[in-house]
Amino acid sequence: EACIERECYPSPLNYFNFPKSCCTSVNEVICHGIPDNRALVDGDILNIDITTYFGGYHGDVNETVFVGTPNETSIRLVKNTYNCLAKSMDAVRVGVKYR
Repeated sequence: EACIERECYPSPLNYFNFPKSCCTSVNEVICHGIPDNRALVDGDILNIDITTYFGGYHGDVNETVFVGTPNETSIRLVKNTYNCLAKSMDAVRVGVKYR
């Protein structure tokens, strides 16, 4: 409803029958998890992915957060995956092949 009020559309909704407006991935789910009734518990890793369609373009943003107090392994995992993402974005340039 908030998207529609702003003249945009939640991209995932009904895409190949996807039933929700956002994706939530908990712990070992890599991406595009479907929100359900699972209760989040202390120490979970949660990724929230929001994509909207506006003005002819899809805009995608996601964030990974901890539920409660994470353990050291989870902290290292999230920090290292973030660092890998940052390094890969540094490598992307117009005309650069990514093979």
